[in-house]
Amino acid sequence: MRAHITFASLTISLGSVAQCPHDPVITPDQVILCPGESIILSTQPADSYQWYKDGAPVFNAQQQTLAVSADGDAGSVFTVLSTVDECAEISPGVLVDGWAFLLPFVIHEGDEPASIGGNGESYYCPGAFIQLTLGSVTENIQWTFNGDPIPGADETVLFPTEAGYYSVSGAPAVCPDFIMNLGVEIGIFYLEEAPPVIFQFEESICFYPVSTDYQWYLDGEPFSADACFIPTQGGVYTVEAAYACGLIPSEPFDLVLGLGEAEVKALRSWPNPVDHQMHVRASVPIDGAWRIISADGRIASSGRLAACTDCLFSLDDLGAGTYTLLVEQAPPLRFSVIR
Repeated sequence: MRAHITFASLTISLGSVAQCPHDPVITPDQVILCPGESIILSTQPADSYQWYKDGAPVFNAQQQTLAVSADGDAGSVFTVLSTVDECAEISPGVLVDGWAFLLPFVIHEGDEPASIGGNGESYYCPGAFIQLTLGSVTENIQWTFNGDPIPGADETVLFPTEAGYYSVSGAPAVCPDFIMNLGVEIGIFYLEEAPPVIFQFEESICFYPVSTDYQWYLDGEPFSADACFIPTQGGVYTVEAAYACGLIPSEPFDLVLGLGEAEVKALRSWPNPVDHQMHVRASVPIDGAWRIISADGRIASSGRLAACTDCLFSLDDLGAGTYTLLVEQAPPLRFSVIR
């Protein structure tokens, strides 16, 4: 009858007799693996071998060497029982350890964004200084712009100059082949703020987009008035309004009292809310520039029309939200886009 001897009982038995003349050791004796990496453990030549992992025999591991990997073996202690001239000796244990890393992260430095969008994108004023600094990784760095690699962008610092989405990947110094992605895209955009537009509404003149900080001028001279007021004299009116990126002046508005003021356009739109196309009907022809302003005061779309009273606006490029259509000599027309 064949006897079955466990590792524990074998250890006790070996400890109760004289030591074998050979002392097996495992090389290398210090192992720290990168993610996905593997290595070969080996011991001295002997007549037979049995490898153990955390005290349990490794199935079919009876060779002089044993392959171990970071993915399957990190955190385990390995030993080998080697036999020479029927004398078995167990080796000291070797810990197979593995590196663990923080994911890459990016610090925004430089000028602060003027606003943050609904998806976390940053909106900066024109000419803003922006610096992105990569942390946690230092090797094999590659920055991308809108999903494409940026040629030569392989340092920890990047200075974005174009509007779009940035990301980066890289590896830690001790494991330069272990490439990790940032995992998110950094949206950087520049504000194209709409200048204030002066319009006439009934007996008043007003400006839009509304600001709490503004200054009216008549023929170049400043005067105090509300955002909407009834003028008492004709002349060239302008307004300078403060928005996220500073003061922006309007185009001149020439008002001639009592001498046939410019006819005010009454606008009506449908449908509202709208998905792709909006019909706008005006009481008098719309002729000239128009702008569509987003809720945060940015120009979302613009163009020119040639004397239409039934006008069609394509809104495919607009995201869901509330917008305002600005047309010369007409009150602002608010509408909502749904997606």
